[in-house]
Amino acid sequence: MPIIANQANSKVKLVLNAGLDINNKTVFKNKTFANVKAATQNEDLYNLGIAISDLQEYELANIVRYDEYELLNEI
Repeated sequence: MPIIANQANSKVKLVLNAGLDINNKTVFKNKTFANVKAATQNEDLYNLGIAISDLQEYELANIVRYDEYELLNEI
C-alpha cells in the first residue's frame, strides 16, 4: 500500500542567544513563525530570518526550517 506525502506549510524558527545563566551556560530563546509557504526558497527564508533578527533584543544563533507533510494512504 503506497503512501503519498503532500507537503503542507513550513515553519521557520529563530534561535537567539540570550546570554549566560548563573552557571555560565548559554541560554537560548526561540521564536517560531508558522504558515510559511512550502514553495518558499531556503535563501529567502534565511534572508527573512536575518532581517527579523535585526529587530530582536538578542543575537541570532541559528535559523531552522521545519517542513510539514501530510501522509495519505493511496487507495
